[in-house]
Amino acid sequence: MSFRGGGVRKNTLFIGFLNLQFFRFNRKKYSGFTLSEVLITLGIIGIVAAITLPSLIGSYKEKQWKVAYKKAYSSFSQAFLRMQEDGDFVAITPQLVSGGNYYTPAIGENFKIISKYFNSVKTCFDGNADECWVCESGQAGKYSSSAPNWLGCTKESYAFVDYSGMAWYLYSNQEFPILVDVNGDKNPNKLGKDRFVLRFASKESIASDDGDGGNNNANYSGNIDRIAPWGDKINKQRWCPDGNCLYKSWLLE
Repeated sequence: MSFRGGGVRKNTLFIGFLNLQFFRFNRKKYSGFTLSEVLITLGIIGIVAAITLPSLIGSYKEKQWKVAYKKAYSSFSQAFLRMQEDGDFVAITPQLVSGGNYYTPAIGENFKIISKYFNSVKTCFDGNADECWVCESGQAGKYSSSAPNWLGCTKESYAFVDYSGMAWYLYSNQEFPILVDVNGDKNPNKLGKDRFVLRFASKESIASDDGDGGNNNANYSGNIDRIAPWGDKINKQRWCPDGNCLYKSWLLE
């Protein structure tokens, strides 16, 4: 009896030992991730995020700029129509100067008048354009030896900030390029990104140029009846230093 009882006891202990080892094995196998596995997973997630986030953020900002640009174009066009209906629009008569270029002070006068239709919160018409418009670090088509990469602006030009916070700037008080920065003084202040170019236009000018004033005489005619966008600029140049400025296409989307 004692022999059999001892055998049973030994068998029981052996079986218990096997069950304990099996429990430990399964607990190790199924209890969860190890620290190294967690760190590797987090590292992979971080790499994927670093690759995809800039693209997603860039796409989101671009959509914001598109929406704001369409709003700006619509607001300026409506203000222009109200200005015409009220009889406040100053007739634009071209004045030929040396070099075959046309200028007219009426451009600047109309720009100042139209600012009233925006209920502007700030106007800069006294040689202080930089108080309404980010100049030194922003693109605005400035063309001179003192403007590397077409940065800067002419402080004597007119500018104003409208009720929504958008900033407007007239390239020259006697020339038609009208610029808008849809997010005011916030970055990046780049043409084709958050800055866009519009102009006073006519049916004749739309039909006779490439969208950016190829025919100066037509653009300065007395038949101004609309606001038009600048033409698309794909290659890097004065009015699109970074390339791919879809001034017209974005409005048509």
